[in-house]
Amino acid sequence: MTDRIQASAPFELRPNFFIAGVPKAGTTSLHEYLKQHPQVFMSENKEPHFFVKGYGYENWEQYLKLFRDAGGKKAIGESSAGYSYCEESPGWIKSVLGDVKIIILLRNPARRAFSLYGWMVREGYEDAPTFAEALERETVRLKDPAFRAQCPQYFPDYLYFTTGIYYEQINRYFETFGRDRVKVYLFEEFIKQPVPICQEVFRFLEVDDSFVPKMELHNEGRIPKSIALQFWLRGKIMNRKRRSSLRKRINRLIERAMEWNIRRGSKPTPDLKQLETLTESYRQDIERLQSRLGRDLSGWMKKPC
Repeated sequence: MTDRIQASAPFELRPNFFIAGVPKAGTTSLHEYLKQHPQVFMSENKEPHFFVKGYGYENWEQYLKLFRDAGGKKAIGESSAGYSYCEESPGWIKSVLGDVKIIILLRNPARRAFSLYGWMVREGYEDAPTFAEALERETVRLKDPAFRAQCPQYFPDYLYFTTGIYYEQINRYFETFGRDRVKVYLFEEFIKQPVPICQEVFRFLEVDDSFVPKMELHNEGRIPKSIALQFWLRGKIMNRKRRSSLRKRINRLIERAMEWNIRRGSKPTPDLKQLETLTESYRQDIERLQSRLGRDLSGWMKKPC
């Protein structure tokens, strides 16, 4: 991993904090809110995933260019939700950047799994026609190196259940950086009280905590009318080999078709019985996490309604 890091000039700007996950737990909204703060710089390219082996940015100098306009900012950060699940990320980040600050948002794991599935089919990366089918496929995918190598999206995003087992993910960051440099927030509290949570984050980053960002809804989605069509269209974007200008025009047409398919769709509604079964599967991990965090997570273990 360290062979991707090249010698850099000492004046080059680097991130000193990360939003490290988890997917579908409010990371996009928090990224956008932090970006508004006059003392905070967030990379324009969200999810660079440099500190994930085999995914995202692989060139150190290209990665550093994401922060070249951060001059004069006190807090410099980026958001890559994959850093939560990726085992090597915490140690790799520390070995390169030292004792940076880490922010992690967590969400009821059963509902987060369903939300992640919804995002994957909306973006055309998943062709499982139902959430239940996607969960059944997960067991096979975990053991299939060919799928891992060929899937069109970050492999852990297909692990709807597995990536919701939070205890070990959080513990790795606590053990690597120490509790005082890792802040964990709950999605359920964040959506109810975004301003107080943001101001608490500002204090953690040691910037002016009186600043109030403009609040907007980010990443609200729908299930496309045809999941199979969406998956097929995404494949056409990924696979066409044409001259650059022509490819761009074709891709724009395909993207419009994907947007049309989404508009014809509907807001996803989870199966409550299925969520209840998932919740029971997560119970032991939630109880361990509750003890590690020292906070009440009983709301995640209630029967869904």
